[in-house]
Amino acid sequence: MTTILTTGAGTDAALRYLSAAKQHHSQAEIARHLGVDTRTVRRWEARQTQPPAYIVHALQQLLPLELPLEDDTAPFRFIDLFAGVGGIRMAFEGIGGRCVFTSEWDSYAQKTYAENYRRDGHAINGDITQIDAKDVPDHDVLLAGFPCQPFSIAGVSKKNALGRAHGFSDETQGTLFFDVCRVIDEKQPRAFLLENVKNLTSHDKGRTFDVIKRSLDELGYDISCRVVDGAHFVPQHRERILIVGFRRDLGVQFDWDALPLPGKGNHTLGEILHRTDGSESVLAWDGDKYFDHTGRKVPDKYTLTPKLWEYLQNYAAKHKAKGNGFGFGLVFPNSVTRTLSARYYKDGSEILIYQGEDKNPRRLTPRECARLMGFPDSFRIPVSDTQAYKQFAGEVVVPMLEAAAKLMAPSLAKEVPAPRVVAVALPKDIMSSGRWTKEQLKLAFHLYCQLPFGKLHSRNAEIIRLAELIGRTPSAVAMKLVNFASLDPSITNSGRSGLGNASALDREIWDEFQSDWEGLAMECLELRKLLGGPSVDVAEAELADEEALLVDYSGETRRVFTEQRVKQNFFRRSVLASYRGRCCMSKLSDSRLLVASHIVPWSKDKANRLNPSNGLCLSAIHDRAFDKGLISLTDDFRILVSDDLKRQGSSFIDDILLPLEGRSIELPERFAPSAEFIKHHRESLFVDNRGA
Repeated sequence: MTTILTTGAGTDAALRYLSAAKQHHSQAEIARHLGVDTRTVRRWEARQTQPPAYIVHALQQLLPLELPLEDDTAPFRFIDLFAGVGGIRMAFEGIGGRCVFTSEWDSYAQKTYAENYRRDGHAINGDITQIDAKDVPDHDVLLAGFPCQPFSIAGVSKKNALGRAHGFSDETQGTLFFDVCRVIDEKQPRAFLLENVKNLTSHDKGRTFDVIKRSLDELGYDISCRVVDGAHFVPQHRERILIVGFRRDLGVQFDWDALPLPGKGNHTLGEILHRTDGSESVLAWDGDKYFDHTGRKVPDKYTLTPKLWEYLQNYAAKHKAKGNGFGFGLVFPNSVTRTLSARYYKDGSEILIYQGEDKNPRRLTPRECARLMGFPDSFRIPVSDTQAYKQFAGEVVVPMLEAAAKLMAPSLAKEVPAPRVVAVALPKDIMSSGRWTKEQLKLAFHLYCQLPFGKLHSRNAEIIRLAELIGRTPSAVAMKLVNFASLDPSITNSGRSGLGNASALDREIWDEFQSDWEGLAMECLELRKLLGGPSVDVAEAELADEEALLVDYSGETRRVFTEQRVKQNFFRRSVLASYRGRCCMSKLSDSRLLVASHIVPWSKDKANRLNPSNGLCLSAIHDRAFDKGLISLTDDFRILVSDDLKRQGSSFIDDILLPLEGRSIELPERFAPSAEFIKHHRESLFVDNRGA
C-alpha cells in the first residue's frame, strides 16, 4: 500500500522537516534542492531567519519513505474522508493537527495525494463503504468533502437526462453521506467539518439538506452552516457550503459570524498566472511541463486550436440568440473567474485566458489551476493534464478552509484552554485625589500612546473624558502624560524632555507595557468597562486591518473577534499618532488612506503585535509595497526599492515608488521603529534578499 506524509504549515513544521532532512543529506544538497544557497540554510538552522512554510513540501521529497515522521505532540488527530488530493487536510495540518486515516477511492487522486503526503505511516484506504467503522482509528475531528455530483445542479441535470436517480437515492453515491454518519456514530469525534456545493441546501426542494441536518442532530451534534464564496480568498467565484459540528456535550458555541472575510476582488487572476517577464519561479518538480522558462511563455498546447475556438464562439452566439447564458468565459489579469468545473479538461471554456487580438485564448495550465484553488507551488502534480484538471476542479479552496480551521481551532484539542479573561479588580481608591494608583497610570499611558505629542493638553476631549473616569482633573492627566514623555527615548533624543519628574511607578508602567503590549491593552479595555466608560471608538475600529485578523484568527466566538478589532484599533491609533497622522514616505495626511503597517508581520511576532515600535504609518499603496517586500528600509531609515519594481517599466511605479530610493523616512515623534524589526524585514521579507 502507498504510504503518505504529514505536512504542516508554519515555521515549526519547516524547521522540523529541515532537521529530519539533515540526517540524510548535506547542507549543500538541501540548499541545491530548495534553490537557495547554503548560507540561507545555515541561517534557518540557527534560527536567525525564519524559513518559509512552503519549503515543507520540497523537504518532504528528501526524506526516506520508510521513515514516518510521527508527531505525538499534535493538539488533535483527524481523519480525511473523500480526501481528493488533500486540500482540507492541508488546512487542518496548518493549525497543528495530525492526519491518522485517509480514504479516497480514485486511483489518480491517490497518486497525487501520495506524492504530496508520503510519510504518515498509514495507508491510503479506498472505498469508504467497504471499511468497517470500528477499523477507523480514534480521532478528534472528522473531515469530509463528500461527493458533490449527486447534489450539484449540473449533476442533477445530467442524471435526469440519463434517467438515473440522484441524491440519497443514488445507488452508487447518494448514500455516501450515511457512511460519514456511520463513522461519526461509531467514533464520536469532538467535531467534524463537511464541505459540499452550495446547491446542497436547495436539492430536492430542501428535503436533502433537512435529512442531513436531522441525521447529524440525532447523532448528538450541534451544527452550524455557512455558504462561503471562494472569491474572498482566491480570484475565483466558488460558493461552497461548510457544515461544522461539535459534540453537544462539549457545549461549544461555534459562531460563523466571527469569521472575518476579505473583500471580494482583492485577489485577481494576475496573481496566479505564469509570469512572462522572467520572474516565474523555476520548480524542479514541474520542469518545463507547464511553462517554457527559456522562451518565457506558456507552451502552445494550452492555446485553443482555430477549430475549437471557432466552435466555442459559434456555440456562444447560438445560445445568445436564444436568450440563454451559455458560452465561454474570456478572462484577463484583473478578472475574477467563474467556477472551475470538472469538465474543464474538455475545452476550458469557462476560463479562457485572453492572449491578444491576434492570438487565440488559452486554457489555464494545471499549475495555474492549483494556484487558483490556493495550493502552494510546492504541491506536486504527478498525473496527466486531464486528471489534474479533474482533481483541482473537485478540490476545496485551501485558504477558505484554512480560515474555517482557524475558527474551529480553540475547540479541537482534547484539553481546550479556557478563553483568556483579563482579571481586573477595581481598587477602592481609584477615584481618590491622593497618589496616582497603578490602574490610573495604566489608563493614562494607554491614552498617551494614542494621542499625538502636540495634543497632550488639558483641553483635549479625550483627556477630559479620562479625567472624569478616574477622578482626576484634566490638568493632572495632561501633566501625567507629559511625565510619560520624559521616559520616551524618541522624545528625549529629539531635544524635548517632557516633564522630568516621572515617578518610579511611572517607569514601572512604561516597562510593563514594553513587555506585554497586548495584555496591558486588554486590561485597560476592561478597566474602562468597569468604570463605565467607552471601551473603543467604533468608527476607528472599523478601520482596523481586517486582512491581518484573518492571517492569525483563532477565536470561536464574536468575543474573540471583537477583542482583535480592539487590539488593532489601539495599534492603529498609536502608530498614526506617533507619525503625526502622516505617511512617513509620502507625507499623505488623509487618515482614510493611511495604514498602520506592521514591520514584522502580525502573524510572525505575537509579542510585538501591538508594539508601536513595530509599526510604520504608510499610505495604502506604500503599505502594500512594504508588506509584499517590494520596498524596505536600511538601518538608518533610508528607503530601499527592489529590483523587481525597477524592472516593471510602469509609469505609475516610475513616478510614485522609484523616486523613494535612498530617501529618509519621516521619523515618528515617539516609538521610533525598532532597528531589530527593520533588519528582520530587510533580510527576510525584502524580495531582493530572499534566498540570498
